[in-house]
Amino acid sequence: MILASPRSVPHSGAGSPLADGPEFEARWAWEVMARALACYIGLLRMMRSPLWKRLLRVHVDRLREARELELSVRELLAHGDHFPLGLLRLKRHRLEALARKRLSHFTRQEAASLDEVLGRLEELMREPLPQPPGRDEPVLLEGTQGWRHLFAWPGTWVFALLFITNRHGLERHGNPAPLLIAGGALALYFHLRCTGRFWLTSKRLMWQPRVGEPVQVSLESIAPGGISALPAWGEVRVEGDRILTVRHAGLAGVLASLLDLHRRSPFLGAVDGKPRVREVAVLPALRTPGGSGPEQEAEAGVAVLRPGYAAFIPSHRHAEVFRGLAGPDARDPEADVTVELLVEQMRLLPEAEFDRRMRQAVLASGGELWFADEVRPGGAAGQVYRLGARGVGMELRPDSAQAEATERIVRRWAA
Repeated sequence: MILASPRSVPHSGAGSPLADGPEFEARWAWEVMARALACYIGLLRMMRSPLWKRLLRVHVDRLREARELELSVRELLAHGDHFPLGLLRLKRHRLEALARKRLSHFTRQEAASLDEVLGRLEELMREPLPQPPGRDEPVLLEGTQGWRHLFAWPGTWVFALLFITNRHGLERHGNPAPLLIAGGALALYFHLRCTGRFWLTSKRLMWQPRVGEPVQVSLESIAPGGISALPAWGEVRVEGDRILTVRHAGLAGVLASLLDLHRRSPFLGAVDGKPRVREVAVLPALRTPGGSGPEQEAEAGVAVLRPGYAAFIPSHRHAEVFRGLAGPDARDPEADVTVELLVEQMRLLPEAEFDRRMRQAVLASGGELWFADEVRPGGAAGQVYRLGARGVGMELRPDSAQAEATERIVRRWAA
């Protein structure tokens, strides 16, 4: 058997080596088999390791070498029936199956051939690891998953069930060591594998696990149906140019809704994460059927004051406001997606778009929209402002952060 060095496989571009004579054919076939088997065995060993991503990044040239061998290997498998190719076929089949499995960790996009699978893996391994957002990339939402989410983890419930079912045996034998070891192992597993941190910006979602590589998905690559969430377990799964799962997030419902909102128009590609609408006050309010109607009949909501108008959106109509922004096919928002949060997201839009979307939100929610020249400011009692128009009243309750903006806009109406 003649073994070739990794770069010594001769392959003339003029024709098939199998047609250049028996001696050359045999030498070429053995060289291809030797080199391919060495490459396949090395790749299989790396891909089977728990640290397969790190190993492939370090030895990414092995993927390129396997791709360079593909043409020769396919030719040998197609025409070299008189050579012992059983082991080569077996290793190649196992490599293709495992490479497809590893590629599925990154994306659901299917590759037609082993050459395409290896090429896609090589491309992914050569990409630099994503970095957390810097100062020039405003963050819309971020969260850290830690020990406070341990009780929402299914493993905790399994351990509690085991403890309850074995309580009598523990009392009889008095040896808690196995149970303590099992509990410690579960806690260590949760700490290392199920905790991390996420950042959502106007362009991407990034997840940094405590152990392992960070991963990010571009918002523009998320297709309809690409977001699934289990808020009760704190899990959000996103499929786009990458597959990303945020685990045990206390803000899972908010994260899923904001992802669904910002992957669509008018937000996608139109916002940079910085508020563009400055002259606005967003504050809690009560709507009454008259300017001085009884408080027990008041309806809680959110008031939005602008130099040109005053708007009121009922708090319980957050779902209608969300669907008005995201479209009728959007997922239903969770209860913790409030009207205040949605208005803050609308502030990221240009002013003209903000005003247009605000009118749509009022119509969809059954709220109020009064132009500045028809608003009749009432008296102010402490931190409560009273407004009225069209036989309906509003009581505004600004906090210290909104008091100045509220007073400035109300004075501007009266000028």
